[in-house]
Amino acid sequence: MTKRLHPLILSACLLWSAAASLSAQEAKDTTHIQIGAMKVLMINEEDHNDGSHDVSFEMEDDDRLELTHWGGIDIGVNMLRTPDGKIGVDEAENGWLLLDYARSMSWRINVLEEKIRLVKDYAGILVGAGLTYNSYGLKNNVDVLKDDSLGTIGVYRNPDELEYTKNKLRASYVNVPVMLEFNTSEDPDKAFHIAAGVVGGWRMGAMSKKKFEQNGEEQRLRRKSDFNFSDWSLDASVRVGFSDVTLWANYGLTPVFLKDKGPEVYNLSVGVQIIPF
Repeated sequence: MTKRLHPLILSACLLWSAAASLSAQEAKDTTHIQIGAMKVLMINEEDHNDGSHDVSFEMEDDDRLELTHWGGIDIGVNMLRTPDGKIGVDEAENGWLLLDYARSMSWRINVLEEKIRLVKDYAGILVGAGLTYNSYGLKNNVDVLKDDSLGTIGVYRNPDELEYTKNKLRASYVNVPVMLEFNTSEDPDKAFHIAAGVVGGWRMGAMSKKKFEQNGEEQRLRRKSDFNFSDWSLDASVRVGFSDVTLWANYGLTPVFLKDKGPEVYNLSVGVQIIPF
């Protein structure tokens, strides 16, 4: 089973190693360092004849983080819901926001995780932090504008004048989860796991990205704006899987756009964790 080595732990180990190699200790010495749930044993072996040192590291993990399934890289697909729960948008009012799902991707980099044990490793509260990049690929040939009176709207372009081969909106968030997680076993390789709760988010930024051909040359255009994306998000979230395989779904509880500043739509994302930390 592969152990997780936090960058801060690795840095501490390397600093200690450098200090040990400069020291003149003659005897074997073992240093114990406890960092959160991780215990690091750094063993400085006896000197060789040439005066050099062998330094080895051993990691002891109480399996708390091995049985927590937030940290890692997630990939998924974004969809939009109407207030009545229908997948998609009202084409009569917001047809410009029809999505190309092949380009409506959700990337999630969950960099921090921790678990508060409730019943050994069978049940606990999962908390952490991560970054999310939600892209919405637009199916129609439109320019997305932020209008002070109309809010966020899409203006159709004549494809004979300019046709976009790539056209998307992207919003990025800092996320914090609070979830109740269950495991069927204390062996991470044999445990089914499920976690359910909420994920709160703060929007860091937003932009539009377009690709088109003009005068025989490919052009790319990026424009930064908030596009009236909501400043805060709250999703109901579930994560389920076996061992290191995790599937996830996020159901938006808050609108994608600010109230009365854009279409009333809600996000729905589903995907899989491709790299667990």
